[in-house]
Parts: sequence; C-alpha cells; structure tokens
Amino acid sequence: MSLKVLKFGGSSVGSAEAFRRAAAIVSEELPTGGLVVVSALRGTTDRILEACAAAGGGHLPSAREHLVALRDRHRQVASELGLWTEVRPAWTPLFDRLDRLLTGMAMLGEATPRGRDAALAVGETLSAHLAAACFGGAFREVREVLRTDARFGKARPQLAALRTAAAPWRESLEAGGLWITQGFLGATAEGHTTTLGRGGSDTSATLLGEALGAEEVQIWTDVDGVLTADPSLVPGARPIPQMSQGEAEALSAFGAKVLHADSLAPGARAGFRLVVANTLRPGASRTEILPVPPHRSPGAVTSVAYKEGISLLRFPASAGLEPPLKAARSLEEAGALRFGLIASPAGTLLAVRPETPAAAEVLGTLAASGLACESGWAVVALVGEGLRADPLAALRHLAALGPEPVGGLLTGSSTVSIAFLVPESRLGDLIPRLHDRCVDGQPPLRIPERQKTG
Repeated sequence: MSLKVLKFGGSSVGSAEAFRRAAAIVSEELPTGGLVVVSALRGTTDRILEACAAAGGGHLPSAREHLVALRDRHRQVASELGLWTEVRPAWTPLFDRLDRLLTGMAMLGEATPRGRDAALAVGETLSAHLAAACFGGAFREVREVLRTDARFGKARPQLAALRTAAAPWRESLEAGGLWITQGFLGATAEGHTTTLGRGGSDTSATLLGEALGAEEVQIWTDVDGVLTADPSLVPGARPIPQMSQGEAEALSAFGAKVLHADSLAPGARAGFRLVVANTLRPGASRTEILPVPPHRSPGAVTSVAYKEGISLLRFPASAGLEPPLKAARSLEEAGALRFGLIASPAGTLLAVRPETPAAAEVLGTLAASGLACESGWAVVALVGEGLRADPLAALRHLAALGPEPVGGLLTGSSTVSIAFLVPESRLGDLIPRLHDRCVDGQPPLRIPERQKTG
C-alpha cells in the first residue's frame, strides 16, 4: 500500500465550513486510510501567545479573557459541525490545563519558553480532536513519536528516534487506519512538550512522511501551489505545476512564503513527492515538488522571488576579514539571516535581514559604532533548473536590469539560482519586468551597448 500524509494549516481548519471542505479532501485523497496532520484553528496560536504574555506580566484576568474567547470559539465551530457533545470529553481537560498553565505563569510573573510551548500544545490538540471527529478517524498523539532536543520554541527533531517510534504507526496505517495528529509539536526524551518553530506544522508532516516511508505528502493551504512570482506585484503569476527540490529550496530561501526550508529537507532525504494545493479550490492547479528534477530548457527561469528588509554593512578593505566575519556570527546568533558576504580589494559587503528584536539591536550597535550601514535593500533571485544547464543564461537575464543600481551579485552555493541586491523602492517595477522577460518566454535578452566594454 502506498502511504500518503495530508497536512491542513490553520486557514484550512479555521471554521466549520473549512473543516467540511477538509473532510471532503480527506475522503477523496485517503479512501483506504493514511495520516492527517492539522494545525490549530486559525488565530488560536496568536490568542494563546497573547494570553501567555498577559499572564507572564501578572495580568491573569486579561489572560483568562483570552481563554474564555478561545473556549467560546472552539465550542461554536464544534456546535456548527454537530460535534460538540462528541469532543467535549477530550476538550474539557485541555482547557483546564491551559487555565492551570496561565495561572502558574501569573504566579511566577514569567512566561517561560517551556511554558509557552506547553500552552501552544493545547491549541494544536484541540484542533486534532475536532478533526478526528469530523474526518471519521482516530486521534493519535504526535508527541508519542516525534522526539526533539530541548530548545523550546525552536526544537530540532531526533531523526533516529522518530524512525524507530513511527514503525508501529506505519503498520497500523498500512492496515487501513485513518489517523489524525497534531502538527508543530514534539517532546523531549523526558516528555516535555516542545514546538518546532516557524513552519513547524509543515515540518511535522514531512518528518512523519519520511519516518513512515510515505510516497506523497500533501500540504493543503490557501494558495494554488507555488507561483512564478508574488501575485501582489505580478497579477499574471501562475502556479508552477512541477518543480525540483533545488528550485523549492532556493525559492524558500528567497522569500516564497508557502515553502519552509525545514519542511523541505525530509523530502530531499527520503525522496517522496511533496504537493502544495489549495483547500478552497482542491481541483485547481497545484505544485508537485519532485525528487527527480523535471525537464527544463537550458537557461529557463522558473520563478522570480525576492526578500525585503535587507541591510547592507560595508567594511573598509583595511579592516580585513575578521570584523565582517565576527559581525556575521553575532547577527546570526541573534536571529538574523545572512544573504551574502562579498569581499573584494575595495572592502567587504555583508547583507543581512534581522528577523528578531535581538538581531535588530545588534545591527543598531554595529551602526552606532561608526560602521556604514544601509537599510531599505532587497534581494531578488532568478530560480530555475534551466540555469544548471546554462549558467551563463543568468548573466544574460541580468541584462534586463538595464541601469538598475545593483548592490552585489550573490551566486551562493545553488546551481539553480542567481541573486542580486537592489533598493526596495525598485521592486514594484523590477519584479514584473523580470517576470515578463525571464519567465514568460520572451526572446533572449540583448546586452545594452553601454555594457559591452572590455
């Protein structure tokens, strides 16, 4: 039997109608059983974090107002589905546990990462119980099998332990069982609840797919797969029917919100097919991320991606390499993403994107020390397997920039992408122009006369 894993995000289980749509998809995709991973109901995670913040600040009444709102919302969705009586016995102790966690935070005057993870687990588990009742499956606790380290808030999975623990799950699923479990969660060897960080539900699904030897993992979201560009800048952007792991990884690095790097790694290791589809339009186009690259014409570009919020740090040549390397390490440890480190006889350029308040603080300290620091930059990437076959095509594509002020060329380690830095103010014009020339199959670009210099 070929095994499938389906994952539904918060937007796909945000209302009674959304649950009904998801149930129809499960019935269609898993007629003989399989595994379904669900996220918390849309908005639940943010509400729980707000409750934790209030409790940790000593405002227990405010935290309990959030708890009441959560209970009312979940009861309303379950009642609309006609499942309130069925899920109430499983939900009552979960809400009681969340109340105790918030009370403890208020008494301590602190919401620790470990406490927040335990609270967030309540939201994921509430949703999984409701999904089990709605889909006609059996709830299984993901923390039984998904072991992690103790980095609360951003735990890393223990792959060997997961493969061993998942073996009994595979036997039951191959026998025709339909199981529903939580996303986003794991547990330490001591049994303490952890969460996997950004994109954690997708990562849970693909990790379980790897451990179970799944043939396919489906990520159901609210877009028609992975698009050739950001539709807010390129209204004509279209879904990419098939793409390679390399293209998916490059797009994830350069801003495609529907893809998360951690969720792609299991597919690269295990070789299963990863599908991204739209719960609102299950019959619409979808994207398949394949273990074997699809055919691409030499030089073809699959997608144009970008990431805003880049800051450039410029180090004089006299500083050498140690100061920029030290700054890069400090920023990354604080939570910044590094997009490039370009050294030349004229000096060194470091391109970073601060993702956390701590990283922004480190960046501010570096700027205050007198280091040249410029904000308001973006990194733009041309991505496509065709660049692997014809690397020089990337340089021909860049001729489309004309007089654009490019801050640096970031080739990186990927053979399927080339990236460069431009001012954020140019994105609204540049991305549609690049998409039109590079993706929509326009004639080969000709290098302007002004660039034909020795």
